[in-house]
Amino acid sequence: MAKQIPNAKDKIYSISKKYLFEKGYKGLTLRQVAAQCDIAVGTIYNYYPSKDILVASIMAEDWLVSLNAMQNACVTVPTVEQGVIAIYDAIREYANKYEPIWTEYKGMPNGFGQRHIMLRSQLSNLLAELLERFGYEDDAEPCPLLAETVLACAMQKDIPYSMLAEMTGRLYP
Repeated sequence: MAKQIPNAKDKIYSISKKYLFEKGYKGLTLRQVAAQCDIAVGTIYNYYPSKDILVASIMAEDWLVSLNAMQNACVTVPTVEQGVIAIYDAIREYANKYEPIWTEYKGMPNGFGQRHIMLRSQLSNLLAELLERFGYEDDAEPCPLLAETVLACAMQKDIPYSMLAEMTGRLYP
């Protein structure tokens, strides 16, 4: 009979996340995670088909936390510009957190383009809600472009928020 491990998936996840940020993508080994969890390496594969899927799960969970923070901020900000700042800051924080891992991981997962479109769609919907809150509901059509712009600016260290703020201030005074 197979050994039952209480909270195995949670334990695998938390130890993997700890190692990912301590040792980087290359330093995270499923063998070490299994040893820390006191399980066989094969048990990890019951929950995560590969190391890449495990790391993607960690990043996705953190993205949901960031997205939730953006949504909460956009509900309370006093201006459109402050909402765009909140979105920009959350993306920048997420990118800074994962940049060392992305730099170290050279492979590009299948479906990257589809995930980028999903990300842009999430941000576009958030921006459309923000604009509607401030009476700019007729401006929802270019939200995918605005989302792509905010995302691109937040990901590039050489583009300060002030440039985006100037554009946002002109569009939504």
